[in-house]
Amino acid sequence: MRKFLINYYMENKIDCNIDDETIRKVGLRISRKPINAQIALQSRIFEYPHLENVFIMESDLYGNKMPKNSCFLAFNGKHGLVGKHMSIETLVNATVAEIMHIVQTNAAG
Repeated sequence: MRKFLINYYMENKIDCNIDDETIRKVGLRISRKPINAQIALQSRIFEYPHLENVFIMESDLYGNKMPKNSCFLAFNGKHGLVGKHMSIETLVNATVAEIMHIVQTNAAG
């Protein structure tokens, strides 16, 4: 079912927070990995291409759709999956080192 929804939303671009230009610029890939989080029905999960088990999501871990022009950076913390809300602009302009710093700084949660 998840595979069908991913394909459907990718083809129809229904209510997507992260546009094609951002996907190309950052190098995001739709994730096929199962993660332990509630996901809003029309939200996608991407893998951040340069760091293992770092995801960019269009909803938070509780299934709440992120506000327009923002996303959720999710990663494994000390007690499971954690994350941080960020703007699309921050995501696009961040270096891999900056994303890694965010992950390391917030992983204690």
